[in-house]
Amino acid sequence: MKIDVYDFDKTVVPYDSAMRYWHWCLLHRPYIIIILPFQIILSLLALLKIISVPTYKKGCFRFVSLLGTKNTVRKFWDSHEKDVYPFFRPENRDGSRKCAVVSASPDFLIREICERMKVDYCIATRHDERTGKLLGSVCRREQKVERLKEVLPDAEVECVYSDSLEHDRYIFDLGKRRYLASKGKLTLFN
Repeated sequence: MKIDVYDFDKTVVPYDSAMRYWHWCLLHRPYIIIILPFQIILSLLALLKIISVPTYKKGCFRFVSLLGTKNTVRKFWDSHEKDVYPFFRPENRDGSRKCAVVSASPDFLIREICERMKVDYCIATRHDERTGKLLGSVCRREQKVERLKEVLPDAEVECVYSDSLEHDRYIFDLGKRRYLASKGKLTLFN
């Protein structure tokens, strides 16, 4: 089966969707501010490289336990669906191939927009959508390739789209054609 693979954050949308969701939740569900001190400490520890990205993500999304996650995610994408870059919209993709999003973003967050955009496979970092707890590894770097092969072992990757040559070199290596995404514009490179 032939597929096209897309990174999500800063490729399909112009921002880090998890951060944007956190800000949206803070604005629309202000009571979650009670965990802000904990998140600030986690963020500082991650910036100083005292804790790893997986450790950071394990604690960072715990705020979803204070929300009705499905409802807030739906409302978040109701107001942010317009931010999806035109090249990713279903009517602008090559319909002869399946579409896979492979992202480090939380699965509970991007699954909704992937369904709206008629994505065939949404592969993302697994979280318990009720508690926000990280389930397994963060889907980043070489883990993206492992997860893609786990879900689609026989896939033949035609095109890969990402905003980062450094972080996504592993999935770029899979594609016959590679596109660097920058602010909604695509550049083909070899």
